[in-house]
Formats: sequence, C-alpha cells, structure tokens
Amino acid sequence: MKEKKEKSKFKKIVNIIEYSIICIVILFNSILIFKSVKNPNKTPDMFGIKAFIIISGSMSPTIEKGDVVVVHSTEDVVKDQIIAFRNGSTVIVHRLIDELIVNNKKMFKTKGDFNKSPDIELVSPSKVEGFVFNKIKYIGTPLKFLYDNLFIIVVAAVLIFIIRFYFSGKNEKV
Repeated sequence: MKEKKEKSKFKKIVNIIEYSIICIVILFNSILIFKSVKNPNKTPDMFGIKAFIIISGSMSPTIEKGDVVVVHSTEDVVKDQIIAFRNGSTVIVHRLIDELIVNNKKMFKTKGDFNKSPDIELVSPSKVEGFVFNKIKYIGTPLKFLYDNLFIIVVAAVLIFIIRFYFSGKNEKV
C-alpha cells in the first residue's frame, strides 16, 4: 500500500514537471510569435538574445558549419566584431571590417573570415540583428535536422502523449 502511494506521489510530481515545461515552451513561443508579427524584418529575440545555426563555411575556422552562434540584439556594432545581419530573408554571419558613410548614411562592409574578398553589398545598421558573443560547437547539425523534420516529430510527440494519456487512464481504473 505504501509503495502504491509513493508511486502515485512520484507520478504527480512528474506530471507537474511535464506540464510546467509545456507551459513554459508555449509561453516562450507565444512571445516569439508576437515579436515576429510586431517586427517582421527582425528575428525575434528572448531577453535580447537570439541564436542562429551556421550553414556555410564562410567564417571558418572561427565559426564552423554546424555551430550555433548566440547573438546579442543591437544595431550598435563596431569594427572587427562578428555580426549577424539580414540579406532579404536570409541571416548572414560575417565580420564587420569597415564602417563607411554613403550618401550621408552609415553603412557596414562585411567579410567572411574564409572568403578572399569582402561582401559585395554594404549592410545598413537597420539590417543588423546583433553581434555574436558566443558559439556552441556541433549542436547546429542536429538542431537543423529537428527543424527540417519538425512535422514528423510533432506528430510523433502528440501520438505519444495521446497513447500515454489513454493507457495511464486505463491503469488507474483497475
């Protein structure tokens, strides 16, 4: 009898933890969705921080393909910093190599560390997502896999929750 009460107590704690995690994920996603609707020309951040998966080798050896870079959201960047900036719908991570004034407007010249020549297009401060302040090696490749297969993963997770809920309800009635 005592063992059954302990299992029941443990199960309640696990359920509270699971539902808390789900609520936190829903809250964070809701905030990110709200921010992306409010400002569609910027990647939404959480507490001024955003992350990007590196999918090319243009910053090698400083940042490798498959790394994740952590970016501090700001338009105030300085020469020699590695910055993330928008080019259409793509975010590029390159080093800021020069600051220029073109038609009385500040513009940035950028270059990938691996590239032999600077980027052709200049970057306006409004296109800057922020500067890179940290990187996490190797984690980008599995994250990209998860993102590319998100539909399958979500369907599998929903099925697992439904099956678990169905069978956990059956066991308690017996």
